[in-house]
Amino acid sequence: MVLEEAAAKKRVQLLKNLPTLPGMIDKISRAVESKRFSAADIGKLISRDQVLTAKVLKLANSAFFGFSRKVGSLTQALVLLGFDVVKGLILTSSVFDLMKNKGEDLWRHSMGVASAAAIIATEVGMPDAEEASLAGLLHDLGKVVIRVHMPDDSASINELVEVEGLALREAEREVLGFNHTQVGQWLAESWKLPEQLSEPIRWHHKPEGSRAAPQMTAAVHLADCLVRGFGYGDGGDPWVPPLDRFALKQLGLNSQKLENIVAELCEKLSSANGASMGS
Repeated sequence: MVLEEAAAKKRVQLLKNLPTLPGMIDKISRAVESKRFSAADIGKLISRDQVLTAKVLKLANSAFFGFSRKVGSLTQALVLLGFDVVKGLILTSSVFDLMKNKGEDLWRHSMGVASAAAIIATEVGMPDAEEASLAGLLHDLGKVVIRVHMPDDSASINELVEVEGLALREAEREVLGFNHTQVGQWLAESWKLPEQLSEPIRWHHKPEGSRAAPQMTAAVHLADCLVRGFGYGDGGDPWVPPLDRFALKQLGLNSQKLENIVAELCEKLSSANGASMGS
């Protein structure tokens, strides 16, 4: 049964068990906006949840950020990464267990795209490689929502992919009337993520659709294509999407820069091959 888009959007935005500690997020956001709190103060707010703290620090120290020294505290993470990235890490940590239970390979794919997006951002001189990492990590958030909260529909989607050879987005649209990029956008809106993160979620398959963050979206698009080409993790179907010319133009890539990106990504994925969210 195809859901009406408005009803589907409301269904996603009303989900209560996907975000972790939304009340804390609101409190931290207000603290940052007031400019009366230091990074140490905000770190103390987050550290009230020890499990959440451990997950955020694990992400901050994982291979796709690539810091040369260990990030040992939430205060340090806030200083090094900035609030928007740490806020995104907090929200991302809320889907750890969901992603583990509903597809370790999807998590590995997302980590691979995070690594690739950071490499691309650095190679082309973008100012926020860490934010690019987070955008890559979050880009398939909509797939998690569909798998966890629409299991019957998800089974029908997988059947279309496996039996009829449809691309995942085509199968999602046939079953649901929309696809994972829209679901991810709706969730990003409810989480009040900045456009530098929400637009790559919505437009990573069609980067020319991005108006507010075209270069970040282009970086995530290219990262997704490359990681699929390497076969790292599982994005939901076996197809490697073609590189979008708009994205390549936005990034100003030439053949040498692309070779550099591919070589570094190959090394990074090999070194991170054993990484998982649960260990």
